[in-house]
Amino acid sequence: MSSLKDIVRLLEKATIAGGVSDQVIHAAEERLGVRFPPSYRQFLSRYGALFTEGSELSGLFEYICEEEPPLWSDVVTETLQMRQGPGGRAFDEYVAISSDGMDYMFYLDTSRTNEKDECPVIVLGPGADGVDVAEDLFDFVRRSCEGTLAF
Repeated sequence: MSSLKDIVRLLEKATIAGGVSDQVIHAAEERLGVRFPPSYRQFLSRYGALFTEGSELSGLFEYICEEEPPLWSDVVTETLQMRQGPGGRAFDEYVAISSDGMDYMFYLDTSRTNEKDECPVIVLGPGADGVDVAEDLFDFVRRSCEGTLAF
C-alpha cells in the first residue's frame, strides 16, 4: 500500500487545484450520500483535484471564474452525471475519480472497505465492468503514474 508521502513524490510536477477544507469535503460526501475513504480525504485536503502527464484525478476546488470552465473535474458533478447516465444503471456507492479519456472510468467503490476504511478503485468500461484495479486511491495514483494500471 502506498502512503501520502509516496504520492507527494510522484505528483511533484502535477498541476493542482489546491486543497479544500473538511467542511467542503463533508458537504460533498453528504451530496453524494457516501463517506470518502481516508486516502481520498487526504488527497482532497492537500490537492483538491489535479492533472499530470495524461492522468487526472477528479476532486473538489474553488471555482475562480464562473464564466469559464474549470481546469479540473469536480467529483460531485462527475459522479452525479454517471449516476444519471444512460441505461438507468445507478451505482450509488461509486465515486467517479478518473477517466482514461476514452472508454474507461475509474471509481472508488465505497460499498467495500478494508480494515483501514479504504476502498478499492474499480474500472467500468468495455470488458472491464467492476474490475478492481487498485486496493485504494494511493495505490491507484502510484500505478497510474508508473504505467502499471492493468485491467
